[in-house]
Amino acid sequence: MFLLKKIIEAFVLPPGLYIVALAGMGHYLKKRQMPAALACLALSGLMWVGSSKIFCNALMSPLEHAYSAPAKPEGDVIVLLCGGFRGGGKPFSASERLEHGTLERAAAAFKLYKDTGLPVLISGGAPFSERPESEAAAAYLKELGVPENKLIREERSRDTEENARFSLKICGEKGYKKVILLTSAYHMPRSVLLFRKAGAAELVPFPVARRSGGPRFYSDYLPGGGLEARQAINEYLGLLYYRLYYSFFL
Repeated sequence: MFLLKKIIEAFVLPPGLYIVALAGMGHYLKKRQMPAALACLALSGLMWVGSSKIFCNALMSPLEHAYSAPAKPEGDVIVLLCGGFRGGGKPFSASERLEHGTLERAAAAFKLYKDTGLPVLISGGAPFSERPESEAAAAYLKELGVPENKLIREERSRDTEENARFSLKICGEKGYKKVILLTSAYHMPRSVLLFRKAGAAELVPFPVARRSGGPRFYSDYLPGGGLEARQAINEYLGLLYYRLYYSFFL
């Protein structure tokens, strides 16, 4: 019964609902307009595959396993890259202001701070929010117990390229030479590329929050949200763009 419930759920909620609708339209059109029917069935199949966890994992895995976190990271500063801000009413906890990706990174940064005692430079402006992402992440870290004098905020950046440029400028001003770069594992290849292009001579990648890998379940083959596929494709396009940009324009 549990298995049946989960299969039904996958096709009642989007994007499964759209897959069923396209398949139904293809069935309806097969006697009237065969090319249109085949197009509907093809789109239905592509949507199913593209939103399944097994496909998302296949896209994510090369990005997430490009770098491994060192067992004993050493450096002068932890640079935490933010990944989104939530608006809304007055929160009970500062964590409620952080998008899921930022929350994962900030929680890992707190653990790394506890292990190393290093200052945390939080990088994130306000490209789509009324307050800088770094402000919200700093409030959460203070809530966890990180003292104010261990937190540095970079509040101007709007993307990863600006994260790198503005963060390294602050590091230079403060005399930090060896940077421990902390971000989501899927985001690390692009981040490393841009930090190195921005002049980071000593960079220690510290990827967190891997999503791919692990055992497989029947639900991995069912339609899902497809968010990971979108994030992975965005990273591949970003890597392609910057590699072309640095190859031909700089």
